[in-house]
Amino acid sequence: MARRLLELGVVVLCALLVCHAQIIPGDTTAVRDSSAAGLHVISADTLAEDTLGVPVPSKSTGMAMLFSAILPGAGQVYNESYWKAPIVLGLGIYFAAEIIRNDRFADDYRQLYLQTGDTRYYNRREDYKSLRDTNAWYFLIVYVLNIVDAYVDASLFGFDVSPALALRGVGPIAGLSLRVTW
Repeated sequence: MARRLLELGVVVLCALLVCHAQIIPGDTTAVRDSSAAGLHVISADTLAEDTLGVPVPSKSTGMAMLFSAILPGAGQVYNESYWKAPIVLGLGIYFAAEIIRNDRFADDYRQLYLQTGDTRYYNRREDYKSLRDTNAWYFLIVYVLNIVDAYVDASLFGFDVSPALALRGVGPIAGLSLRVTW
């Protein structure tokens, strides 16, 4: 049971690494709103636009998903998120190795059970089958999150997250603002 909790903790930790927030600690622009202060700043667009004004990403989401589906981590390399690739690939290799290892142990205990008829071997076989199935679910979760992350990274590849972002508009902006601080 403790091993399963540890494996679940590893999966959750890796999911949190992939799905981290985009706010940098100490960034004061995250709490300031230019419309609330009455500032009217006109800046360049953060994404290139086509003739209809629709943002055009500079990375193909389909290619990123295809690369990630073929080899976990390859979509992250395609999206230039190099630090994510070894994490995704390492988790995939770890869970695949655990599936193979637990399957071999389950098969070994199945053979022993068939030879001796001892129920202890049967119970051990069931334990290893359960571990194998749990690791298969973890592998599937990592695999799907890998593809989803590649899609999101490709979609947001050209998005500018610099602190100089501002609202575009002309004329005075009227409105209410509410600031809650902890």
